[in-house]
Amino acid sequence: MIGFLFPGQGSQYVGMAGKVIDPMVTRRLFERASDVLGFNLWSLVEEGDEAALTCTENTQPALFATEMAWTEALANRGMACDVAAGHSLGEFSALCCAGVFTFEDGVRLVRHRGEIMAKAVSRSPGTMAAVVGLDDNDLQRVLAEGRQAGIVEAANYNSADQTVVSGEIAAVDRLIGAVKAIGRGRAIKLRVSAPFHSSIMAEGAAEFGVILHDVAFFQPRFPVVNNVAASSENDPETIKQCLIAQFKSPVQWMRTMETLESMKVSEYLEVGPKNVLTALARKAIPEGNVRAVEEEQWQ
Repeated sequence: MIGFLFPGQGSQYVGMAGKVIDPMVTRRLFERASDVLGFNLWSLVEEGDEAALTCTENTQPALFATEMAWTEALANRGMACDVAAGHSLGEFSALCCAGVFTFEDGVRLVRHRGEIMAKAVSRSPGTMAAVVGLDDNDLQRVLAEGRQAGIVEAANYNSADQTVVSGEIAAVDRLIGAVKAIGRGRAIKLRVSAPFHSSIMAEGAAEFGVILHDVAFFQPRFPVVNNVAASSENDPETIKQCLIAQFKSPVQWMRTMETLESMKVSEYLEVGPKNVLTALARKAIPEGNVRAVEEEQWQ
């Protein structure tokens, strides 16, 4: 059984679409995405500057289109998956791959999602940090310390020794100080402009829910393990609710990998730029067959 893993924000880089193994498929999909967006997405991704690509309202459709180009290019080579999962934004690629919504609707959704998140910067400024090398007791200890200064919550449970936290700037800074004070592990502030996957994003989640309401969703052709509950859903309305909840809830990536393992996935392929999820999967499954499309030597 083959599982596709789709990465989220942070994996993007200028030139990533040009790495897809079928240039004709890639240009065609980017033309379709550009028609939806009203601007040249290919130019942004392949010829733009890093700052423009990093703006979340641009990053999200750029990553989505690149991952869907990889998906179609792999399908043309007879490579398909039996189950899929995506990290944060990557969940939209996994769902589109499974036929839950059309490519065009996916582009619209992730563009709106990015715009709503961008608005959240002015409405609810915040930040995120990766906490590495702490056990759960220490993690709860530094979270409690950070909360003395405001809201800070676990946002991504990425691996046994890596959790991303999200919240108000003062609270995250205090947590970082608490990590330094206990003398083990480390906390690295991330280059993000909003407290994604935290309760601070509740207003944005409600706004995104209004947009989702009018988009046609279908039953997935194969299981897609979601971020919120680390389970797969067949009902289109339930899938929508999971995406709304994902906006303001932590990404349960460790549990997602456990679910995929319980489904007897024998081979994992990261479908998208870089190899962030490949590295996490190799930690979770040291003996597993885990690859990334950008690491492969394609003929």
